[in-house]
Amino acid sequence: MNLFLFAHQDDEYGVYPVLEELVGRGETVKVIYLTSGTLDGSRCERRNHESMRVLSRIGVATSQVRFLGTESGFPDGRLCEYAEQAAAELRQICARGESPTRIFSPAWEGGHQDHDATYIIACYLAGVFSCTDASRQFPLYTGQGLPASLWHTFYPLADNGPVETSRMNWRQRLRYLGYCLSYHSQWRTWLGLYPMYALHILVHGKQYLQPLNPQRVCSAPHPGRCLYERRGFCTREQFVYHTRALVDKITH
Repeated sequence: MNLFLFAHQDDEYGVYPVLEELVGRGETVKVIYLTSGTLDGSRCERRNHESMRVLSRIGVATSQVRFLGTESGFPDGRLCEYAEQAAAELRQICARGESPTRIFSPAWEGGHQDHDATYIIACYLAGVFSCTDASRQFPLYTGQGLPASLWHTFYPLADNGPVETSRMNWRQRLRYLGYCLSYHSQWRTWLGLYPMYALHILVHGKQYLQPLNPQRVCSAPHPGRCLYERRGFCTREQFVYHTRALVDKITH
């Protein structure tokens, strides 16, 4: 079973081609969202519906999508505070059903604190279910080497390991550009994301994947302050404090 862990309802944009390929091959795909999509942990059916609509168009079965963050009230922006609880609940979910043979997660890249927390959770689960070698991380955005709130889109960090690259055809590129217009509730966020996404899709049209490296969680994603720190969302010290217990389970 291919398990996709997303922090937010719209993070699937980072792996549209991977989802489509696996579904096309008839493989089992399960998608779990780890935050509610709201700052206070309340339900946001609109965001859930937007992602469900996109996943349905890709071919992911509705029965294989779960909004764990909504069920458990894990707030957007604060997943690191609930990382150990989320990991425990995911372990129970997988133990009761089909165990994952591959896990896909946002990369360890210091872009958004929830993405990095999801990566730690993915490393923990991959260790529990002995699928680390087959599992992959995918870049979304990172501020490595850039000042202020500037970021790179789909920028694999060299320290995350060798990059597996696949190219999208033009039919896919145009389809994915259309999918990204489905997240109406997040139009403010996508005002910034969409131009960079469109530039990458139209100019490069590449999907990047890198292996999971559990030891990476012991150090910062890159030198300098993370983008989420520079944007005032979370300090590195706060992130490390809240995730230390789960990191210790991974590395000891």
